[in-house]
Amino acid sequence: MSPMYKVAILIDGGYFLQRFKSLNGKPPRINNMQPFWDDIMQKVQSTSAIGCSDILFRAFYYDCRPYGDSKPKPDGKIVDFSKHPQFKAATAFQNDLRTFPQMALRLGDLSFNGWKVDQKNPLNLKPDFKQKAVDMKIGLDLAWLSGKKTIDKLVLVAGDSDFVSPMKFARKEGILIYLYPMGQIQIKVILREHADFVLA
Repeated sequence: MSPMYKVAILIDGGYFLQRFKSLNGKPPRINNMQPFWDDIMQKVQSTSAIGCSDILFRAFYYDCRPYGDSKPKPDGKIVDFSKHPQFKAATAFQNDLRTFPQMALRLGDLSFNGWKVDQKNPLNLKPDFKQKAVDMKIGLDLAWLSGKKTIDKLVLVAGDSDFVSPMKFARKEGILIYLYPMGQIQIKVILREHADFVLA
């Protein structure tokens, strides 16, 4: 019987959405996810020895819950973020991810830090949001999956150097780390350094 290796895919949702829109000109929908998994698994399989099989253990998607509260602007106008198209689209996409096969959705929160000047239109103010707990959840799952020997290979869809420490830990535990930058040309050197493969 040929060797079989379990693969986990960890996706930084913010990075994924940015890259997907850049490549396709529109945000992803749930029917884009299976082809995305399949493409990653095919790329991983191409690095394996002849006769070895790679199978998807689970995909993990990390993002923030859409911000749906109401906040006043400096001029007194109340903005209800739950009425924005972005809120409705993000909510629908996350709800679809919840029931997607072999998918685990990990959600952090967005904190509202007031208003800031829109660089594209200095006469306009836009909300200043900060995400909370997303990177921590990615790092914890990366370490947990590696430490428990649950998987053999891990694909990280991200571009943040904050993940270097858990990547180093995973490699020490014998896990092969794959970095998938989704076509981004400029990849931080430190991420390349601590990945076994960079998938093109």
